[in-house]
Amino acid sequence: MSTEYPDVLGDIVEARRRYDVNGVHYLLTLQPDTIAPGEPSALRAWLQSCWDVPVVATLTIELPDQPKPTMSLIQKRTEVPLEAGEVGEVTIPIATSPDTAAGEHALVVALGVKQDMRGLYVRGQKKQGLLGDSLLTFSTGMDLARILGLGYVAQTCAEQQLSLTVQGAPQPGQQPDLTPTYVSHWTLADLPVQGKARHYVNDQRLYLLPKVIREELYRVFLEESQERLRDAGIKPHIGEAIFAAKVLTFAVEYFLKRPNWQDAILVPAYVLAYRYELEVDDPVFLIARADYARIARLAISLSFGLLRQLLKRDLWTLEEQVAVADLVADRVERGGTLSPEFLYLPLLLGGLIVAQQVEMPGEDLRQSLDLVEKARQQRSSELAANPELVNVFERLLQIAESRF
Repeated sequence: MSTEYPDVLGDIVEARRRYDVNGVHYLLTLQPDTIAPGEPSALRAWLQSCWDVPVVATLTIELPDQPKPTMSLIQKRTEVPLEAGEVGEVTIPIATSPDTAAGEHALVVALGVKQDMRGLYVRGQKKQGLLGDSLLTFSTGMDLARILGLGYVAQTCAEQQLSLTVQGAPQPGQQPDLTPTYVSHWTLADLPVQGKARHYVNDQRLYLLPKVIREELYRVFLEESQERLRDAGIKPHIGEAIFAAKVLTFAVEYFLKRPNWQDAILVPAYVLAYRYELEVDDPVFLIARADYARIARLAISLSFGLLRQLLKRDLWTLEEQVAVADLVADRVERGGTLSPEFLYLPLLLGGLIVAQQVEMPGEDLRQSLDLVEKARQQRSSELAANPELVNVFERLLQIAESRF
């Protein structure tokens, strides 16, 4: 293998177990995989080239054999040119008619890969990651695969059978656009900035780490949280901002206190610095302001992990956890309306669990807990639709108060 390229696929989708055809790693799914007759579905294919030369991946879809065709595609075969090392996502819509029979329908998808020139592998068939065991309940969308490595094994498989469930009342009149789409997530042009950031962090680590002190992180997170939440349509109470800042600070410290994990915090922050020409002398600014949305996603995954550790079970499914993280990270980065329940679930729940671990000098923790409880009471009507969340909040508050 020549120069090793980062594993980007593992940051986009859960891919510790993945498939391979002639040097292209891939994962397939139907979304949605359950539809009513007449509703559309789509094949989503994530592709990661492991070659340092261009290749062409070909997706061929065989629809179920039926006496009367009730499913359709714009084309049976779709070619996807990939640059050297490129990582991307193909979406191929599938239409059904209102006459589609209820039940399970098997679709067969074959992947082929061809290349016009000899090349070298830049990603292996398996990789041992550095992350190992952690409190994280999910690891996608946080640059952990490309920075630390999550570990994976690619199994050679050229053909897969996917199942589409059709049930419910027919939905006539739907005419979806069946044009396939492609989104590129990573190309070789992205490699230099990550290399530059990693090189700077490695050279300056002993200078940077003493600057990332708890009090300063907490202060910036407190200010930034209030501003970001206001932009998302939530006017945060001070108690809410305090506990959001606590769990965000905890998330940063959780990684920085482990030498093998420090790059997960530092390198992405400096990637942003070089990409957007930001000052590099203030790591707290880069982590807590420039990279706020990604740190929020880390804190959400950790908060769900803390809840699992404390309660010995998951209160929400993994799909629900990822959906919450997607929504919150998007709103605090780009703005848009965010319901207050997604501030409490799970950031403030996580903040209550780590309250004493992230206690500030001079802080009266009893007073902080009183402030967040008053804030929760003032949001009673907004949280009324999620009584389970309120019950968990009250339980965690009692646990935190009992520790005095």
